[in-house]
Amino acid sequence: MAAAVAVTKKEWTACLAKSGGAPGKCEKLEKELVSTSKVAGVECCVAETVCLMRCTGTSSKANGCGAEFLAMRECNRAGGRQLMQGMSGGYEVAPGKGGLFSSAAPSLVASVAPARSLLGMKDFGESYAASMGIHQGEVRF
Repeated sequence: MAAAVAVTKKEWTACLAKSGGAPGKCEKLEKELVSTSKVAGVECCVAETVCLMRCTGTSSKANGCGAEFLAMRECNRAGGRQLMQGMSGGYEVAPGKGGLFSSAAPSLVASVAPARSLLGMKDFGESYAASMGIHQGEVRF
């Protein structure tokens, strides 16, 4: 059964590579992969792949697609997901994975990233430069 999943995933991946960033062109193979992987009990990260492709192929990429990249990374971990999306919008340590993290991890992953803005990036850049002794308007190479 796992061999059938591997063959279908290979076909789907090849289709995605030729799709020009439009995962909808491979919908038939996607549905086949979802059903065969579900029966075989194999995680193929189909939903995460499609979400990431949709995000990076639209104006949503201006927000960085951070949640989509994180979901894809966690799905592809060899030992399974270590972080999961929490109800509050932050993340939680996955069940059974607490031993991989320090005791401070739950409070760190539960936080939510600040919204991106030009002003926020400019302010951070200026304070970071100042911490290295580079003053506003000064350029160093």
